[in-house]
Amino acid sequence: MSDTATTTPMQRVTLRLGQIRVNENNVRQDLNLDEKFLKSVAANGVKVPVVVLPLGEDAYELKMGHRRYFAARTTKEAEEEQDAVEVPAYVLDPSLREAGEDFIDQLIENDDAYRRGLTELEQADALFGAVGEGMKQARVAELTGRTRIQVSRAVKTAKTVGGRTRSVLAEAGTYDLDLEVLGVLGEFDDDAAAVDRLLEAYSKGRFEFQVQWERDDRAEQQARATVRPQLKEAGVRLAEDGDTLPPTAELLAELDGPDGEPMSAEAHAACPGHVATWAENPSEPGEVDCFCTDPDRFGHRPPQGDAPETDGEGDVQRAEATGEAKPSEPSREYVKAGNKAYRAAEKARQAWLKDLIGRKSAPKPLAAFITEQLLTCPKPVAQWSGDVGRHNLIKELTGYSTLAERAKTATPAKLTLLNFAVLAATFEKRMGEVRTWRTDPTARSSVYELRETRSDARTWLTFLAEIGYPLSGIEQAVVDDEPYQEHEPDAANEADEDTPGDASAEDSEDAS
Repeated sequence: MSDTATTTPMQRVTLRLGQIRVNENNVRQDLNLDEKFLKSVAANGVKVPVVVLPLGEDAYELKMGHRRYFAARTTKEAEEEQDAVEVPAYVLDPSLREAGEDFIDQLIENDDAYRRGLTELEQADALFGAVGEGMKQARVAELTGRTRIQVSRAVKTAKTVGGRTRSVLAEAGTYDLDLEVLGVLGEFDDDAAAVDRLLEAYSKGRFEFQVQWERDDRAEQQARATVRPQLKEAGVRLAEDGDTLPPTAELLAELDGPDGEPMSAEAHAACPGHVATWAENPSEPGEVDCFCTDPDRFGHRPPQGDAPETDGEGDVQRAEATGEAKPSEPSREYVKAGNKAYRAAEKARQAWLKDLIGRKSAPKPLAAFITEQLLTCPKPVAQWSGDVGRHNLIKELTGYSTLAERAKTATPAKLTLLNFAVLAATFEKRMGEVRTWRTDPTARSSVYELRETRSDARTWLTFLAEIGYPLSGIEQAVVDDEPYQEHEPDAANEADEDTPGDASAEDSEDAS
C-alpha cells in the first residue's frame, strides 16, 4: 500500500515516525506520559491510529495523537531507531479541511464532553476477559502497563461483583467507584440490602464505617448460626434479639453463686430460670450473657458487700428515697446496637489513623495539636506510661515494633507522624471503654468518669474530623454531646422470629 495514497477522506495507512512532523499549533501543553501509558505502548505498540495531513514529499503533519506519537518514540533510544518505528495512521484529504478546523479537532478529541474513558469496573471486566480467554496475568500486566498485583486485584473484583450488584449500580447511576469500593461490594454481592446500605454510606462519606459494620454483622450472624444448635443441644433456652426479659431478670454475674463468688453459667444451668441472650458487649462473635429470670423466686440473691456506689446507682436510689421518677434505663437492644456501632467505628477509625500515620508528610494541623496536648497534658496524655496496651496500639498504628529505633532515621515530617501516633494510642486507649457513647445515668460505671472520658473523646474526634476523618453517626453524637439516636444502620439480618429451637424470655419464664 502506498504511504501517500489519499483517494478517500480518511484512509488508513502505516507510517514511520520519521515521516511525521509535529503540529506546531498543538494546544496541549502537558502530554502526561505516565509510566503506565509508556509501558503499554512499549509492550503493544500504538494500537489506535494517529491522524495526519499530507505535506507532500512523503511527509505528514500530525493532527491527532501527540501522546501516542511521543510515547512511541520513547520505546527506542537512538533517533534513527525512533524514526523507523511504525504506527497506524489515518490520512486526511486536505481538500476537505476548512480554516480553523485543526483547533476544533483538538478540542473535540480531548474534551471530556466528547469522550468517556472506561470505568474502573469496565476496565476490570476487560482484564478479567483477557485472562478468561487464556492470557496469563503476567502478560496482561505487560501489555497494559499495570503491575501483576493490580491485574490480579482487578480480575478478582470483576469476578466477585455479580449481576445483582451490577443492577444496583446501574439503577443508581453509580459508575465512578474505584476498585477498592467495588471489591467490597463484591464481598456482599449475595446481600442486596447490604449493598444498598454500603452505597448509601458511600454517598454520605461514611463508607469505611459501614464496611466494618457489615463485616462485624456478618461475622456475628454466622457465629450465632453455630451457637444456636449448641445451646439447644445443651438444653439452654435462648432469648433472641427483640425478646423482652422480665423485669425480675438479673445477670448471673450480679448474683451470688454457691461459693459466694458471682454465679457462673455452669452452676446456674439447672435453675428453671436459666436463660441466655446475645451479649450486650461481646468480646467475640456469638457470645452470650446468661440471666436468671427471677432470682428471688429461685433462691439467688445479689452479692452483699460494701462496694462503692456508682453515680448511676445513686441517682436510682435517690429517686426511690424522694419519690422522684427513676432515670429511665435504655433497652438492651438499644445498648447492643450502640455498642456494635461504637466498636465498628473504633475499627474503622484506627484503620484510618494507620493510613494517615503511614504517609510521608503530615497534615499541617498535626504539629500544633501535638504541642497543645503535651503542654496541657490532658488525662489521656497524663496516663501514658508505655504500658503494653498502648505499645501494642502504637505497633498496630505504625507497623513498627521499636518506634525509638525508627525515629533515629525518620525525616522531620515522619517524626511528626510518629509523635502523633503516640498521642493517637493514648486517646484510643482512653476511648476503649465501650460505654463512652452512652449518656444515660444507668450505665454501670461512674457517671463522672464517663463524662470525663466523653469529654476527652470529644476533643479527639473533633480534631480528627478537622483533618478529614469522616465521623460516623455514633461518633458525631459524642462530638455533639447528644444521646445516640441514629441506629446505624437499622438492624440487619436479624434472626427469624420462628427460628426452630429458640425460646423467648416469656417462654422461659413460663417454663420455669
